[in-house]
Amino acid sequence: MASLGSILLYWYHYSHNSWRIETETDDDSIGGHFLHLLQGKEPSKSWVDAMHASLILYAEHEFNASTFTCRVIAGTGSDMYSSAITGGIGALRGPKHGGANEAAFDIQSRYQTPDEAEADIRRRLEAKEVVIGFGHPVYTISDPRNKVIKEIAKKLAKEAGDTKLYDIAERLETRMWDAKKMFPNLDWFSACRTTRWACPRPCSRRCS
Repeated sequence: MASLGSILLYWYHYSHNSWRIETETDDDSIGGHFLHLLQGKEPSKSWVDAMHASLILYAEHEFNASTFTCRVIAGTGSDMYSSAITGGIGALRGPKHGGANEAAFDIQSRYQTPDEAEADIRRRLEAKEVVIGFGHPVYTISDPRNKVIKEIAKKLAKEAGDTKLYDIAERLETRMWDAKKMFPNLDWFSACRTTRWACPRPCSRRCS
């Protein structure tokens, strides 16, 4: 687990920019080390705190799709790494699982204003389109993790002096509840939180 950030960020910088980065830092946490390698500089305390909170919130999950996939493959007697863990990563890649925060970001970023977003989502709901980032197969009233990640997203947006994406996400949260009584899950505000530290798309599922 301690080596995962080094492996992922070395691969990212080398495969996309042909950079060979130094993976040793003085950071005393997994989140701080990850962000340091991602940005090439020591991250702020608020960024590190946000990363740690995100890691905890995403770990606070029931028997999810990638975990289930790993256990099914391991249960057949197959090998752990090239089969079970690889299968779990494959499940995580899907837009209805690990890719959900990317899909939520795509929705939020296609609008310039909250009014434009609300008008378009009204049309999409009337056309019975699915809006990724809302609802949950286990939580039926609300996702308790959303309250935490929403506050983090709001804080980071204010610190950056740019609340555009957050304002759009919040307006759509209200619209979805009024129209469908659907609540945002952890992925919805994670989308605008991840953009605050400019996490690239190939790494965004691990930034979560």
